[in-house]
Formats: sequence, structure tokens, C-alpha cells
Amino acid sequence: MKGSSSLLLAALAMLCVCGLATAGDNDEFFMEFLQTLLVGTPDELYEGPLGKYDVNEDARAALTELKSCIDGLQPVHKEELVKLLVQVLGNSDDA
Repeated sequence: MKGSSSLLLAALAMLCVCGLATAGDNDEFFMEFLQTLLVGTPDELYEGPLGKYDVNEDARAALTELKSCIDGLQPVHKEELVKLLVQVLGNSDDA
């Protein structure tokens, strides 16, 4: 189960970064969102990157569950995911 959660997180991260983040503002939003998801708290998500959005209860429940899975990752794995996101976003700036 832990492996599938990690795979889900990686897939979500790559979808957000590669599939949806096409402009500078989007890059910044997704980077902040994913970094907060990886190393922040749920409250920091709602006050920060999601602050201007109306997040319904079902989405909050899903984010809480996802955050719980992420918190179960080893710190080195979270750090490597952040490094990967920085690398991917850095490469998209070159394009």
C-alpha cells in the first residue's frame, strides 16, 4: 500500500508539473502547492497556494488523506521529490 501511495504521489506531481503547469504563474502555483504538500501542513495548503480557492469538504478530505500518505514517506524520499520538481521546473524555463 505504501508503494502505491508513493507511486500515486509521483504521478500526481508529474501530472501537475508536466501536464498542467504551462505558464510562469502556473509553475509557481504548482511548485508552491507541491512543496507545501510535501513538507507543509494542511492548514498551510489552505492559507497558501489554495487560499484563493473554495475547497469543498470532499476535496479537503482527499487532501488530508494524501497528506497523510506523504507524511508516511521517508524524509529522504520527500527531499528527492522536491529536488525532482525543481529540476523539472528548471528545465521548463529553458524551453
